Amino acid sequence: MTTTASTSSDVFNRPAARFTDGGLEIRASALGQCRRALWYTATERLVTNPTPPESLTLVEAGNALEPVVVRAMRRSGWSVTPADRDDPVSVSVEASRGLIVTGHPDATGFPPSEGGATAAVEQFLFGEDEPSVQTDDLVIEVKTRGPEAFKRWQTLGAERSHPESVAQAACYSLGLFGECRDVVIATLDTGSRSWDYEVVPAARTERTWLNATGRLQALADHHEAFGPDPEALPERDFTAADWQCQRCPYLNLCRPGGAGEAEDDGESAEPVSDKQARAALREYEQAHGRIKSLEADKRGALETLQHWLQGKGERKARLEGSAKQRTVGMVQSRRYAVDHTRLNALLEPEQRAEIVTEQVSEYLRVS
Repeated sequence: MTTTASTSSDVFNRPAARFTDGGLEIRASALGQCRRALWYTATERLVTNPTPPESLTLVEAGNALEPVVVRAMRRSGWSVTPADRDDPVSVSVEASRGLIVTGHPDATGFPPSEGGATAAVEQFLFGEDEPSVQTDDLVIEVKTRGPEAFKRWQTLGAERSHPESVAQAACYSLGLFGECRDVVIATLDTGSRSWDYEVVPAARTERTWLNATGRLQALADHHEAFGPDPEALPERDFTAADWQCQRCPYLNLCRPGGAGEAEDDGESAEPVSDKQARAALREYEQAHGRIKSLEADKRGALETLQHWLQGKGERKARLEGSAKQRTVGMVQSRRYAVDHTRLNALLEPEQRAEIVTEQVSEYLRVS
């Protein structure tokens, strides 16, 4: 494990994988990528499906917002030392034989509690009176997520929703401190601009690291067996139906048929012409406009009724309607929330998977 200071301002643009004298070097942020995609990158194959400009804008916006998270943490009392964006510290970890993982930590620090990250969580959960004194810095990995991914991360925990981020933080912890410590995943919701954090205990951090590097060891073994042969392709990690495959920059090279190779179990419907689709879209727009108008009228009527009820000083009253006498009243709606920060700190990922389940539904959206 080594730590060096880089002098290149373009250091963040290095490839996700490349061959070196020591074997295969993987970028820490690419630990979750498909092995075949990493092989294409290392063998310098031409990209067949470049990232669309709008997606690049989202990525660049996310990167630009990462320092905002660090400043927000400081305002909340965290002790944070961010990376120098122009001269970042580089870490290099020998994960296993012929496999090197490199990267640049976002920040180090510890929470405002007097105890370490784990002690802070334990004190928060169990009300301990005498937390230990914080002496060691922890890796803080900063991420930005869209509203849906942010909610998924909060609900499921990073080890289930984005395990590659935990493995990435583990690499930095090993590179900086020589051990897998607790790591902090700080995440910004790019929709609401709110942020939250999760502490992943050291034992679980190390396990995630071993899982990620264990999968990539097969890629290092492949390199040892075949050398940097661009035609000797390793196995894929994802199916054509997975988003990782559909967004892969080498999709047309890996799957000439594209994501269309995904199986379609549904019955084939009658073909619809472009003319019929345009007519259906216009009908949808007209219906949507009528619904919005009706909803606005409904809200206005309800506001008038609420003011009338408040003027009477009552929570419920009878009023003659067009067909019958109706009851107008204020009602309470009660909802229950789960504190996922506590839940994620208390339970192992396998236990959380039994409690917090994930359901996927599909629907058509017109935007």
